[in-house]
Amino acid sequence: MKKKLILGAVVVLVLIVGISLSGGKDNEKPSQSTTAQQERTTESETAEAEDESETTETKESAKPTASSKSESKVPMEHQAALKKAQSYARHMNMSEAGVREQLASSYGENFTPEAVTYAMEHLEGIDWEANALAKAKSYQKNMAMSTESIREQLTSDYGEQFTSEQADYAIQHLPS
Repeated sequence: MKKKLILGAVVVLVLIVGISLSGGKDNEKPSQSTTAQQERTTESETAEAEDESETTETKESAKPTASSKSESKVPMEHQAALKKAQSYARHMNMSEAGVREQLASSYGENFTPEAVTYAMEHLEGIDWEANALAKAKSYQKNMAMSTESIREQLTSDYGEQFTSEQADYAIQHLPS
C-alpha cells in the first residue's frame, strides 16, 4: 500500500513537471516546447544584444575620441572614489573636508590618496553652502539645537567640518 502511494505521488509529480515544461500544451512534447522556447529566447537575446551594441556604438561615436581615451585611462578606483564623493556630497550634504575624510579614512572608504585627490578635483556642481544649510536645518528641526550649537557642530573638526563662511551662510539662512 505504501509503495503504491509513493509511486502515485511520483507519477503526479512527473506529470506536473511535464505539464509545466510543455507550457500546459498536451499536443506538444516537452522537449520540443523547451527547444522552441530556447530558440525564441536566444533570438530575442541576440536582437537585444545587437540593439545594445548599436546604441553603444552610436553613443561612442558621438563622444570625442580624446574623451573616450582619457576616461578609459582613469583607474577604476579613482572612478569609484569620485562616485562615492558625489553621493556623500549630494545625498548626505557633507562638507568638502568631510567628504575627503570619509573617502580616505580606514573607517570609511579607505581609498588611496591618489584616488581621493582625483575624486575631489573632479567633484563638480556641489554647493557647499547649501549643504551646510541643509545640515543646519536638520540640526535645528531634529535635535532642537541653538544657533550657536549648530554653528559649532557645523565647523567642528569632530563634527561636519564646514568652513566658517559656510556655517555663517547656513546660520543666516535658517528659518526663524
